[in-house]
Amino acid sequence: MSLSLRIALRYVFSKSKESFSSYASILSIGGLSIGIAALMLTASILNGFEEVISKKLSSFLGFGRVTNIFGSSINIKNKTFSILNDKLIDPEPFIQGLSLARHGKSTDGILIEGIERLPKSIIDYNNQKINQGEIIIGNGLSNSLDCKIGDIVYIQPFNYKFPNSIRKIFSFEIKHIFQSGIQEYDKLLGYIHINDARSIFNIKKDNISGLIINDNQNIDFVDEISYPFYFESWQDKHALLFEWIKVQRWPAYIMFGLIALVGLINVLAALSMIIIEKSSQIGILLAQGMNRNQIKFIFIFQGSIIGLMGALLGGLISLLIIIIQLKYQIFKIPTDIYFMDQIPFSFDYTSFGIIVISIIIFCLIASWWPTKVVSAINPSKVLKYE
Repeated sequence: MSLSLRIALRYVFSKSKESFSSYASILSIGGLSIGIAALMLTASILNGFEEVISKKLSSFLGFGRVTNIFGSSINIKNKTFSILNDKLIDPEPFIQGLSLARHGKSTDGILIEGIERLPKSIIDYNNQKINQGEIIIGNGLSNSLDCKIGDIVYIQPFNYKFPNSIRKIFSFEIKHIFQSGIQEYDKLLGYIHINDARSIFNIKKDNISGLIINDNQNIDFVDEISYPFYFESWQDKHALLFEWIKVQRWPAYIMFGLIALVGLINVLAALSMIIIEKSSQIGILLAQGMNRNQIKFIFIFQGSIIGLMGALLGGLISLLIIIIQLKYQIFKIPTDIYFMDQIPFSFDYTSFGIIVISIIIFCLIASWWPTKVVSAINPSKVLKYE
């Protein structure tokens, strides 16, 4: 171990209670760790928010959907569509349409989606499939209709006329009520069997609204889709939301990065005061033959140690808060605004590594600046009254 590093470690971890350098170093580590913890938590929340939203949206919509550009039904025997269907891996047909739902005296609009397999978003339902005569709705819609599991709701389609202009009303038993945290789906969506949807919207046996693509490895087929069919991924459907997340990311990083910057300024101030306070000791070292570059490295090492300790402690604090939140869900948020009922966290090791390396580099720069004072110290003057 070099002499400069040994002295730097002694300055930071001095056992003497009256050591100003050790006291100032510990305070600098504390201030820097708070700034880094704030920055790490910000990055974790932004990453967690994006991950949760992405997972929920993709589970509802699949990787994407192939539909008719005019919104009309598609004949699965259509030559172009059948060729496309053969190239897809496990596509799932669906039928979709708007209807009016009624329970007792309560009525509300509902977006009916007829499928054979339930989406991954309904994770608290034991059966993956849905039977005919059953319906699964969101908790927002169930609150609006004032209904519960086991109740009967009546569905009347919009703009779909049956022979002799008769409008039919269909009854369904509520089999399950899901809660995704996304109000857009909880207040609107209702899942029924695809054959029931075909009856409600008077769609022929070989016709569907489109195909749900559940595997993103099928991305190669997109170039082969031709008019009047088109493909829309879940990212495309909610592009505005993810654009908003990107816009909010950098202001948040800048705002909480300023807290870390305050910690770096504290390091610079602490080292400047330590150099002034240790000027007599610096004079002794110079008088004993230690060159000025070695003395400069004492404080550069000290700044690096402060930066490394502050970064590791800040990462540990942020990791501890993340673990507590994931386990006990202390920090709650309103679901009607944020699409979830708790603050999401996702610890990103890449971001943590970048922050730690950046902080150490900035601490080296901040440490180098005050060492300029060492070049101006005259041993004869600082030791004159010692």
